[in-house]
Amino acid sequence: MKTAVIGGGAAGLASAVFAARAGGAVTVFEGNDRVGRKLLSTGNGRCNLSNADISPARYTTACPSFLEAALKGRGFDFAREFFASVGVPLTVEEGRAYPRSMRASAVADALRFECLRLGAELRTGVRVSGAEAVKGRFMVEGEMFDRLILACGGMAAPALGSDGFGFRLAKAFGHRVLEPYPALVQLRVLGPDKSLKGIRAAARAAAVVGGRRVRVEEGEVQFTDYGLSGVPIMQLSPLFRGEMEVALDLLPEWDFTSLTEELSALAERLGELPPGDFLGGYLHKNLTRRACLNAGLEPSRPVGSLTLRELKSLVGAIKNMSFKIVGTNSWPQAQTTRGGVDLREIEPKTMESRLVRGLYFAGEITDVCGECGGYNLHWAWVSGAAAGAASAR
Repeated sequence: MKTAVIGGGAAGLASAVFAARAGGAVTVFEGNDRVGRKLLSTGNGRCNLSNADISPARYTTACPSFLEAALKGRGFDFAREFFASVGVPLTVEEGRAYPRSMRASAVADALRFECLRLGAELRTGVRVSGAEAVKGRFMVEGEMFDRLILACGGMAAPALGSDGFGFRLAKAFGHRVLEPYPALVQLRVLGPDKSLKGIRAAARAAAVVGGRRVRVEEGEVQFTDYGLSGVPIMQLSPLFRGEMEVALDLLPEWDFTSLTEELSALAERLGELPPGDFLGGYLHKNLTRRACLNAGLEPSRPVGSLTLRELKSLVGAIKNMSFKIVGTNSWPQAQTTRGGVDLREIEPKTMESRLVRGLYFAGEITDVCGECGGYNLHWAWVSGAAAGAASAR
């Protein structure tokens, strides 16, 4: 069976390996001058390629039942066994899986070597102009193939070739593409407070949509001149659809009552200090200033002069500092894509199109958006393996 794979990233290479292992004659078309280029930037160059906790709950999609079927039996052990088979043992740090060498280039090289060992042809520097179905087969760059796997990526990191071309191809084959949005990306806020730029704070971040907290993440939040960044913020970014707030609890170690009691007792000894100095051991001065303003308090006022009600207002502002989200940063800053080819038009176990026999999808081109932590690359391996193996049957 002669298979064409458009896209030589993570999903495309996995597709090629599994198709070739199943006896297929495989040709990979990659626009960059080398395959696996985007892999080199993942995990800060260490390649966070999977996670010990793989489950559908770690992904955002319009069709959760699809993921339940697609990921069944294809958890972390699947990734570990696959990479062991290409000479890349894995190590796990706080649930995140990396190559033992901690080198992303080792992962890209191992996949490339395996493709070549199995006889797959890697055509780099070839930007496919289009593809079409012809009497049950597929024409790609003037050549006929029995099967076609679209592993073209989404729209994140366009400098590496992800420009939405795969979505246009999918539409040409009659598939529905759910509107793509930048995901795992920084959030822009209404009226950003420039005085907070550069501050980092351990916080609990909640996405509030329609007055309801729909997701909570915890970790280091970074304040920028346009809004908010950091892993907790990026985890919340796939939820933004035009109307959302992010509420930050800047002192999540204390509940409201215990923090009020602790600060009340402290105020008896340090009441002459203004809030910025009084809370210097708890928060950055500029965050305290912002909390005071949100609570309707003068930032220079001595803490000892605050009534209990005013102190509670300050505590409330610290534990619920709200920001109205007006957008995300753009595609060059995004790690992945939310949206993509509608999963309802794909078979979950084989990744074959339900509309066009012999057409398959793998990776970011589909409406599957994982959290930070190796989940998106895990989806690339799982979907690529399913598409590749099925295409060679």
